[in-house]
Amino acid sequence: MIYLVGGAPRAGKSILGQGIAAKLNVGWVSTDVLMELLSVKNDTGVKVGWNAAPTAIMANAEWFFPYLERFIWGVSSLADNYVIEGVDFLPAQIVQLSPQYQIRAVFLGCSSMTLERFTHFPGRSRGYSSLPNEKRQQIVHDVPLWSEFIRQEAERFGYPYVDTVSDFPECLRTAEAVLTAGV
Repeated sequence: MIYLVGGAPRAGKSILGQGIAAKLNVGWVSTDVLMELLSVKNDTGVKVGWNAAPTAIMANAEWFFPYLERFIWGVSSLADNYVIEGVDFLPAQIVQLSPQYQIRAVFLGCSSMTLERFTHFPGRSRGYSSLPNEKRQQIVHDVPLWSEFIRQEAERFGYPYVDTVSDFPECLRTAEAVLTAGV
């Protein structure tokens, strides 16, 4: 089974993905790592900056899809179960992968973000805590918009969406239950 945790930045994807990987004793990777490897390779099209416009989110997911598909193919030949999390895929890509692979997916978002929340919960992605204030303000502004786009896409393609804005631990338990039901 491939467990996919997608969604908006700062919504808890890494925490959920790592928690599920530890609970199931399986491998885990963030698409952030895969993107970093692609940037080292200097692959054309790799995203280089923050862009929360729906068209940019969709274009990035479409560009990233062949790499995600190849990674899932490779992982599936080596392991029965694996967790992949990140912002670099959307429900539309999961629909394309589902006929070939056993996949469970959940998408996370955060419908309200404040600078205080951003600062208080730095997340597991490196670099957020040292961003300039202007960039932090931009992220705080964009996360709810990005989350709404993800919510709509998840609904459109029939995938569960969890808004982590309130009672964060309970929201992660809900998302985990969606992914691990019957396991």
